[in-house]
Amino acid sequence: MTALERRALYNLLRIHSLNDPQLAVEEWQVEDYRILPIAKLFERLGSFSIHLDKISFVAYADECDSPEDLTEHLLGDRPIDAQVEDQVYLLIFELWRRLVNEKPSLSIICNELDYYIYLYDSEQLETPIALQDAIANFLTALNENVDAGIEPKEAFQLVSNYCANDIETFLYDFISDQIDAEHESYAHDLLDSTATYIEGNKWFLLLRARVLNQSNQKLATRQLLQLTEDHLDDKDLEFHMELLAFMAEAGTPNLFRELIAHTAPLLLSEEDFQDLLIICIDYYHRLDQEQQEQKIQKIFNKRSKISLIDQFDINEPDLALFLTIIKS
Repeated sequence: MTALERRALYNLLRIHSLNDPQLAVEEWQVEDYRILPIAKLFERLGSFSIHLDKISFVAYADECDSPEDLTEHLLGDRPIDAQVEDQVYLLIFELWRRLVNEKPSLSIICNELDYYIYLYDSEQLETPIALQDAIANFLTALNENVDAGIEPKEAFQLVSNYCANDIETFLYDFISDQIDAEHESYAHDLLDSTATYIEGNKWFLLLRARVLNQSNQKLATRQLLQLTEDHLDDKDLEFHMELLAFMAEAGTPNLFRELIAHTAPLLLSEEDFQDLLIICIDYYHRLDQEQQEQKIQKIFNKRSKISLIDQFDINEPDLALFLTIIKS
């Protein structure tokens, strides 16, 4: 683990501890350093025989490129326990974040993105601007790595390693949310900004079709057709379900039925089957095909009391009935 990845590790540890309060960790490993007064941060550093104030800290930081460099400089060659070194690092990191914000390092950029992703996912984000700025800074770091001669996909992997979150998954979910909220312009900008880093990724190609559907439904449908043909035989249930959900708005009947036929054998749980039923109920409702809608609704109502975590048997008679309705 590099020094840069160390910050991501503690972010990940803190996220896990918030989700599981019984997780066995030491308090300093998961503490929210953001809420500590600056005086308290310096006091704790003093307990490790590092005596600084704002002026001296900034003076030392001016000679370093990152909080990792500053930690190494301040500790020097002194023999020190690894856990003590990490405690010192977390304190220096937070002081750098606050006092040297005009000089953000890669670890700071990724830490800010992790922090605002957490707030976004936990519905605690007060304003979208902070998260948008964190994303913009992350993309700037990617561009700087490419300008330095690193291949785009390699740069994305390299920089993402310094985040606790799966950034590709976050970007997909976030852009999808922007489309759902009808923020198509911002979604389009994000797709353009990330295009070289996730080129050929089927999930992001689906997002492009969804954005395009707002302005050019015919072209969006053609892109959806191509995307479905390219990945029809993929054993990827989650992607098939996302395609079907979009097809409920933009797909053609023949394409929708064909994808259903390829999706049914992939169902693993009762939740998968009920999700598929819901998509199809919505699809036929949009088409005003009440007979098919009511038949599928009847199957869904019958199965609504079954535990969603139950394993699904693809030989289930209700699946055969469902497929018969779809083909009619």
